[in-house]
Amino acid sequence: MALYHTYRPRTFDDVAYQSHIIETIKNQVINDKVGHAYLFSGPRGVGKTTTARILAKAVNLDLKKGTAEFDDSSAEAQEINQGRSIDIIEIDAASHTGVDNVREHIIENARFQPTKLKKKVFIIDEVHMLSNSAFNALLKTLEEPPAHVMFVLATTELHKIPETIISRCQLFRFKRVPFEEMKTHLQGILKQEKIKVDDDVLERIINKSDGCVRDAMSLLEQVLATGEKHVTKDTVAMLLPTSDVSTTLAFLTALVSKDMNKGLETIQTASSDGVRMAQFAHDTLELLRVLMIQKATGNYAGTGLDLSDAAKSELDGLKNNISHPELVGLTDIVMKRKAQIASAPIPELPMEMVVIEWASSGSSNDSADKNALSNAEKNIEDRISNIEENKQKKTPEQKIETIPVQDTTSQVEEPISNLQSPVSLDEIKKHWSTWLSAVEADSPSLVFILKMAECTKVEGNVVTIQVGFGFHRDKLMDVKTKTKLEAMYSELLDAKIEISVEVNEEAQQKQDDNELTDLTAAFGGQVVG
Repeated sequence: MALYHTYRPRTFDDVAYQSHIIETIKNQVINDKVGHAYLFSGPRGVGKTTTARILAKAVNLDLKKGTAEFDDSSAEAQEINQGRSIDIIEIDAASHTGVDNVREHIIENARFQPTKLKKKVFIIDEVHMLSNSAFNALLKTLEEPPAHVMFVLATTELHKIPETIISRCQLFRFKRVPFEEMKTHLQGILKQEKIKVDDDVLERIINKSDGCVRDAMSLLEQVLATGEKHVTKDTVAMLLPTSDVSTTLAFLTALVSKDMNKGLETIQTASSDGVRMAQFAHDTLELLRVLMIQKATGNYAGTGLDLSDAAKSELDGLKNNISHPELVGLTDIVMKRKAQIASAPIPELPMEMVVIEWASSGSSNDSADKNALSNAEKNIEDRISNIEENKQKKTPEQKIETIPVQDTTSQVEEPISNLQSPVSLDEIKKHWSTWLSAVEADSPSLVFILKMAECTKVEGNVVTIQVGFGFHRDKLMDVKTKTKLEAMYSELLDAKIEISVEVNEEAQQKQDDNELTDLTAAFGGQVVG
């Protein structure tokens, strides 16, 4: 028998972590205030159907006075545990979706008194799979069932349940089981099995199960199938070929510190251990998301990923070494490369490209680029000051050969005087990341816009940048901002650079069309013509 069947909770106290639900239901049972219809929602494998069966036993078996405890060894209890009781009807709504099934299995059956037990209990699993007509047929019986009937509905997708159904049930929301509670639960099982499993193996099982007790039990059963009395990380290396948190943390640490050698080494180690690169990329994205949320909010609530205290401590250390825009940029790179893994000739290649692309961004090993960046940061304020002074010194009598550039926000024409030899698109792109680093040191909000922009052409010394939104163009074309950006690039190339910003009309039109489509759909219409 499968491990999760052997150790499936038989009483209320056996259910892991759901005490906020269990205590309420126990009090209802003790005080004889049990409802006629319950709706259990929550992730898969956290005890919804199991709790429904325990509740069915509690309302049908004799209880110890003043408690919700019953004799689980009785014949009636064993029939319910084994699914043989004809008065406890379990229905899988995924395979009985139609209105005819509801009428035949539920509505007609509910009319008859229970055969052996006090109440006839209908447990409908994955109830969200019922059709609208089936829900409508069930509604009347659910609202006013016979006194001898109880309903327990279970679902993983509460949003698909009609409000008319929800309003007629007592709703209980089950939660994923956190790390420490899951560890305690599994250790209790291992104690009964008289098998020792190292903590790093348990940690890998728990993180892989994502708070689902059933998944954790299935993974534990795979581990115990080795037949070892002491299971180590090396024993299960091929059974659980997925990156553990320590490996992913080491990789993330290398990325944050832009340590190219360490990052590539971590990928090779994970690959040698049999970790699939798609899983490795997924685990990296999960930790990046946790780091973003933790840096933004100061806590780990809402991340959906349970981590040990040691892992949280490491993440706390990393958050101070990376900015919000950098986290967004790094996450974008990993998502883009993850999508390439399936078609890559070498599975490790996309993640290796992540390391090289990120580690080299803004920190080129080329000494000329480093010196250029240093000079740009050193002289930017002087450059801006000189431009402002030149403007103030001009008189109406001075004749200056100019090329006017139109600013869309302020309608101010700025002159370019004494242009040097034209620059090429290749030169602009070569220094693009260095320029972004200089901009980021001065204004993180600007670099966030520029990272989503694209340099499309260079005519003479006018560099055209294309953005996706009009408000991004307006921000970049602000006189003060534009002057600052031009000064930075001019310093890098030792040539006077003029920046022009335009909106990608095709992307903008697509955005507008999507918004129009969403708006009309919200009102039940559609776009025509």
